[in-house]
Order: sequence, then C-alpha cells, then structure tokens
Amino acid sequence: MISIKMTWGHMIWVFLPLPLISLVLLTILPQSFGTRLVQKIFFTRISIGPWHTRLVWVFIGASLIIFSLAARTIQLGFASAHVPCSGSSCPYHGGETMWYRRASRYRAERNFWLSLFTLVLWLLVYKIYSLNDQIVKLKQENGDGKKKDKSNSDKND
Repeated sequence: MISIKMTWGHMIWVFLPLPLISLVLLTILPQSFGTRLVQKIFFTRISIGPWHTRLVWVFIGASLIIFSLAARTIQLGFASAHVPCSGSSCPYHGGETMWYRRASRYRAERNFWLSLFTLVLWLLVYKIYSLNDQIVKLKQENGDGKKKDKSNSDKND
C-alpha cells in the first residue's frame, strides 16, 4: 500500500509539474532559447547498461504505466460495488463501509483523470518541442540561405 501512495505522491509532485513547466518554457520563452533549455533538460540521452533513450521517454513511459494502473484499478477494483444486499445487514453498504467505498471509488477516478492528464501533458511537451525544433532549424536554414544569396549577389556586382 505504501508503494501505491508513493506513486501518487510522485505523480502529483514530480510528473505533473514538470510537463507544465516545460510547456511554459516552450510557449512563453523565445523559440530558440526555450527549445534549447527543454532539450538540455528532458531530451538528453541517458543510458542504463546497453539501453539508451531520452529522458522524456522515461517520463512518458512511467506516466503510461501509472495511467494503465489507474485504469485497471477502476476496471477491476469496484466489481462488487453493486452486490445485492441480503437479509437485514449488508456488508458492502453499511454505514462507514459505504462511505469508505465511495471515497475509494472517487479517489480512483480522480487518479485516473490525473494520470491521463499527465500523460497527455508529456505527449504535448514532446510534440511542441518537435515543432519548435523544426521551426528553429528552418529559420537557421533560411538565414543561411539568405546569407549565401547576399554574398553571391555581392560577388556578381
């Protein structure tokens, strides 16, 4: 149970703020500066033994795993919520148990939406970074092309 609580603690305090900060850096700062900064932080290559990847893929993979666990909790965790009551006492819907089960269900639904939101944010960071990187490269190519055209026209004069 502790590991599950720690996972959601990591989700709220690590996985959720990082893509939000990255999106702010990518959208508010000038394109070349924001793209280079996010590239240095999240698009660095890391290696664990023979396995090489970028840090952003580690975060996307971890968010995907957390999302799948949250979806599985909702899918499997509340199968007995609507068990018909028999007799005078109901073990599923009595007093505190009923409120506890409702709170557990709402917590699981909240975690599902938070994990989905975080996964989408990481995918947005990746896509916006890719688009900004293409824009920066095209601007550099265009600027280099203009310099070459200008130097060719100066030689012809």
